[in-house]
Amino acid sequence: MNYVFTIDEKYLEKLKEYYHQILIKSDNPQHRYLFKSDTLTITVYYSLKVMFQGEDALDEYNKWAITLNLEPIEKDEVITDYNNQYKALRVIGSDEVGTGDFFGPVVVCAAYVTPNDDLLLDELDIKDSKKINDNQIRILGEKLVKSISHHVLITSNEKYNELVEKGFNLNKIKAYLHNHAIKKLVSKHSDYEKIIVDKFCSEENYFQYLASEETVKNIDFLIQAESIHKAVAVAAIIARYRFLLEFDRLSNELHIVLPKGAGLGVDAIAKVIYLKHGESIFTKIAKLNFKNYQRIKEKKN
Repeated sequence: MNYVFTIDEKYLEKLKEYYHQILIKSDNPQHRYLFKSDTLTITVYYSLKVMFQGEDALDEYNKWAITLNLEPIEKDEVITDYNNQYKALRVIGSDEVGTGDFFGPVVVCAAYVTPNDDLLLDELDIKDSKKINDNQIRILGEKLVKSISHHVLITSNEKYNELVEKGFNLNKIKAYLHNHAIKKLVSKHSDYEKIIVDKFCSEENYFQYLASEETVKNIDFLIQAESIHKAVAVAAIIARYRFLLEFDRLSNELHIVLPKGAGLGVDAIAKVIYLKHGESIFTKIAKLNFKNYQRIKEKKN
């Protein structure tokens, strides 16, 4: 179990002095200091994040939590979302974004995460992407795409609308994307031990959608999977990051800031685009099966 807080320079010097007898040299360029004993490891990063690990980690963390006016952690609170049967496994996690947005693509990402990535992901404070704002997603996404093995699939609005015309529903589109991204990572990382997909339909329907495809089996379909393993959280952050980049590109091309979601505020911007560019532009920038599109055309008429 890892316990992390951010410290300032004033208290960092006190911490260094307190643990100076177990200070050791670290070859990791991200480490400012590393303290290690048989029952405790304390890693101080250049970002001033301090991580406690080991048998004595909780007791030592709580000493400094009191000093820094942080809330101590009770021993019966230490089981976290990520402290479960998947924690020590090599996991491929897969998630998607963009499915609830009228504008922009559908993006699916699969990511491969092992216990060797724990230090990095703890340092970055990886968590459920729904708890992270877009500015943070951009920062984290840029770092994760360089550090974590992953595969991203971006379904443009044109392709999405083409598939809908052929009779694909949203879940079938997602099933195809997840399956393809997972296959790519399985081919690269044959040592994986578990595959987790953020559940969007029943397992039976998932494989029924893919009846004509070569599929990867033995998948755990979990509700709120981002909070169960960081492989899914990483996949969601990278997917969101790539979605934001595509969203920026569309906004720049149209010279207007596109809104996310599918509410009435989206209709207002869409109407402006309709008046300026006409109906045909929506095939390239929006999901035509959304009710927003019908409302816009009705207002126009």
